[in-house]
This record gives sequence, C-alpha cells and structure tokens, in this order.
Amino acid sequence: MALGRHSDFNRLWFGQTVSNFGDKISLLALPTLAVVFLDGGAFEVGVLGALRFLPFLLLAPIAGLVADRVSRRTVMIVADLGRFVALGTIPLAFALDSVSMTHVYIVAAVTGCLTTFFEVSYQSWLPQLIGTENLIEGNTKLQISRSVAEAVGAGAGGALIQTLGAARAITMDAFTFLVSLVALLVIRHRDTRERTEEKKASAKAELREGMRTLFGNPVLRGLFTANVVVNLGAAMGDALLIVYAYKTLHLSPGQVGAAFAVMSVFVIVGAVLSEQVTKVLSLGRTLVLTAVVLGAGYILVPTGGAVAGFVGLIVVQAVIGFVSPMFDIHVLSLVQGVTPNEQMGRVSGTALSAVYGALSLGYFAGGALGETIGLTGGLAVAGAITIIGGLTLLTGPVAKIKEMPGGDAPEDGAAAADTAAGERSDGAKIIA
Repeated sequence: MALGRHSDFNRLWFGQTVSNFGDKISLLALPTLAVVFLDGGAFEVGVLGALRFLPFLLLAPIAGLVADRVSRRTVMIVADLGRFVALGTIPLAFALDSVSMTHVYIVAAVTGCLTTFFEVSYQSWLPQLIGTENLIEGNTKLQISRSVAEAVGAGAGGALIQTLGAARAITMDAFTFLVSLVALLVIRHRDTRERTEEKKASAKAELREGMRTLFGNPVLRGLFTANVVVNLGAAMGDALLIVYAYKTLHLSPGQVGAAFAVMSVFVIVGAVLSEQVTKVLSLGRTLVLTAVVLGAGYILVPTGGAVAGFVGLIVVQAVIGFVSPMFDIHVLSLVQGVTPNEQMGRVSGTALSAVYGALSLGYFAGGALGETIGLTGGLAVAGAITIIGGLTLLTGPVAKIKEMPGGDAPEDGAAAADTAAGERSDGAKIIA
C-alpha cells in the first residue's frame, strides 16, 4: 500500500481512529446522562440528537470558507482543543454536583459546531496531505476505522458507562480529542496555497465561487445530486429498519443488536474490498451499482423478514452494510480528486450541509411514511428513492469514469464535461 510508510497520514489515521472510538462513547453517554441522572425523556434525547446534525446544516458552508482562508490543520487543532475542553466540563460539573440539562445541551451544541469545522477542514486537507492518487486508499483506511468504532465502540462505551458512570465515561471521550490534537501537532506537512490578490475577495464572493465550482463542474454536480438523494433514501430506510425489526418481526433487543452487529462487520468488509471492486467494475459503475443494491436492500427487508425472519433480516443487513461504505468512500474520494485545492473547503462545506440536511429530512420523512402508509410501504419508498439517486449518475459523466484521477486537481473546476472516450479535462479516465 502506498500510504504504508506515509508517516504524516499514519499520524492522522491514528488520531482519528482513537477519536472515532471516543465519539461512540459520548454518543451513548450524553443521552444516558440526560435520561438516567437528569430525568430527561424522549424530547431531551431528541434535542441532543438534533444538535449532532444542525451544525452541519447551518455552519458547513461557513466552515468551508474558513478552511479555504486559513490553515486547515490549525482549524482542526483548535476544534480538537475546544472539544476536549467542552466535554471536560461535564465530569467536572458532575463532581461538583452542578451538572444540568442546559449544560449538557451547551456541550452538545459546542462539540457539534466544532466537529463541523473539523470535518470540513479534514476532508479538504486530506487530498493535499496524501495526493489525489492515494485518496481511495486513504479514505478506505479512515472508513475502516470508523466502521470498527461503530462495531466495537458502542459496546465498549456501554461497558465504560456501566463501570465508571456516564460522566466519567465522557472524560474518556474528551481525552481521545487530546490524542487527536497531539497527532495533528506532530504532522510535518503544512498547507500550501496558491492564492492571488484578485482571489482575496469578500466572503460572499468566495462562497459564490465555491457554488459555481460545485454546480458548474458536471462531475461534482452529478456526485452532489446522487449523494443527497441516496442519503435521503437511506436515512428514510434506517429510520424504519429498527421499527420493522421490533414491531413486525417481533425480535428481541439482543437479536436486533446481533443483526446490526453483522451489518457493522460487513461495513468493514465492504470498506476493505472497495478498491478491488472498482478495479473489476470501474469507479463509475461501482457508484451506480452500490447505490442500486443499497436501495434494493431496503425494499427486500420485508421479503427477507417474511421468508426467514431473523435470518432474513441479517442477510439483508449484511448486503446493506457491504455496499454502503463503497459508495461513501468513492464519492468522497472523487469529489476530493476533482476539486481545486483552493476551493476544497467551500465545495465540501456546501455539500456536507446539503447531505446532512438530507439525512435530517430523511429520518423525519421515514418516520412519517411509516405512520401513514405502513412500514413495508415506507421501506419500499425509501429503497426506490435510494435507487433513483444512484441512477441519476447515468445521466452525466460520472458513470463513465474508469478510475480515480491522478496528479493535481484541475485548475478550472467549472470546465465542461468531455464525455468522449479517453481522458477528461479533470484527469478522470472514462470509458467509451
């Protein structure tokens, strides 16, 4: 692997792996603290959940502008330090017997905002750190870390909460941000910018420039559209899956946990094999096929459940888990590969805002559909929307892309697509 001896990437990877595990602790510990120690209910837990998504929806474009104006590594360091301090106030207040729901809300909001700035800068910085030719490998390794944290972190977090209590468990998450901060501090690579005086325009003008790049480049526009629609459908499906497992299949919490654990394992497998799959199918075809299979998985959940119950659900969950990371890894890598470095923050920020908005809308719409047309019908609609998202790629140049572009990102992010066989102007090889 090309990144095996890339010391700066390995430092980033290590810091993010530790941080991802910490995230899963707080994801469980904050609601536990709210419900068990502060007598909160569904509303309070819902507010905490909303505070995870709203900062991306509201602040990601601003975070992108900041990432394009100042050192992205510095933004990430400040965000890690801020999250360490914010989370560290919880166990301190708990020790002083002064923790309150308002305090928990503020901590959740602050960490959500800082996470938005960190993620936008991190996604914008990675292509420069490792080079576009290594993006699939880099994003695959980082996705594997997230997937392992998803599979193992929640269980480990539960054990820590049981042993130490929710407030002390949050201390562990706070220190994972400190580990990430130290990893960033020892990275030797520094941002390089090619900014002319003419480009130092107003914030409004720069945001417009990023929007023109995102929607003017047919590859980026196609990826943006597909990603938003796919995430909308997938969020609708995810909102209904667990309800279907309990209400229709009458599974126990242990069985539902086992089904989701199997899905997490196959997420890791899918991430590991993602690059090999594109070598067989091509990058563009992989994106279309994984989205279609993901949507078909949601549609087949009722069939699998009706035919084989618990086992059927596990099989469908395995399929969903296998294809999901492939789509995510290659969308992100391709966006990073074709976006000019000086506009990466604004493009990523705008895209993340829309994607998280789609997730929020999808969870709400999935629940509403389940109540109005039933769980089976709701899952069918969710799957159909996901499939449509993948099929939108067939209308543009993305489906014809053979492999990741190598070398530098294009100078003109708004260049028109050349859909003939050969090399695109942005460096991505396409199939005739």
